[in-house]
Amino acid sequence: MQSDTQSWAGLLMMALPALVGAFVAGPAIARELEIGTFRLSWSQSVSPARWLAAKLLVLAVLTVAAASVLASVCAWFWSRDADAYYSNGWFEWSVYGTTGTVPVAYALLGLALGTLAGVLVRRTVAAMAATAVTYGLVLATFDTVRDSLWPIRTDVFAVGSRYVFPKDSWPVAQGYVTSAGERLPVEICLSSERDLVDCLATHDSSQRYLDHHPASHYWPLQLVETGILLALAALAVFAAFRVLRRLHG
Repeated sequence: MQSDTQSWAGLLMMALPALVGAFVAGPAIARELEIGTFRLSWSQSVSPARWLAAKLLVLAVLTVAAASVLASVCAWFWSRDADAYYSNGWFEWSVYGTTGTVPVAYALLGLALGTLAGVLVRRTVAAMAATAVTYGLVLATFDTVRDSLWPIRTDVFAVGSRYVFPKDSWPVAQGYVTSAGERLPVEICLSSERDLVDCLATHDSSQRYLDHHPASHYWPLQLVETGILLALAALAVFAAFRVLRRLHG
């Protein structure tokens, strides 16, 4: 039951930024530009930039509040099950993506992308689709490069030694090391113990390596990713204001 709840929490936090951008920010901006109600505000001595800033401020406050509350609830929930058998590793999205500062940063990025899409496309449905697709690309990109956002720790140890895998570490890569320092994939010598000895001798290897992120890298990874996401969000907002100024002065 609890593992199902954890999975749903992870999916919710993953979808939240896209929902904020596609169903809140995008329509809030695009709909007014599409049907022309923005003219009423602009005719009352409110500049386009001020109109957009006011909308963004309200949406940003609500977004940060909602994402922060959800992240806090998820952190509390995970802290209760930290030692449970079924608990996921801290590096899995259902934990990493639902706690810390990353959820708030993704939510703000979703808001910024929705705003930019609304100003650019000026069609509600199209803006929603553009936001969802763009956010999905960002999410997929970070999922691919996340392990390189902070220096990886490498352990090198003799084959057959009593090396103990670091508790709660995120394994990134492992394999064998030759006497010349060349890395070999772990699959190169998957066979019986005797064949393993012959295989290692053939490849002049007597050591293994493990690239990993220890649990202490949780916050460095979180803060680096958060910083990049906030920079992307700021860039999207800046672009939205530039486009609005170019189109409407």
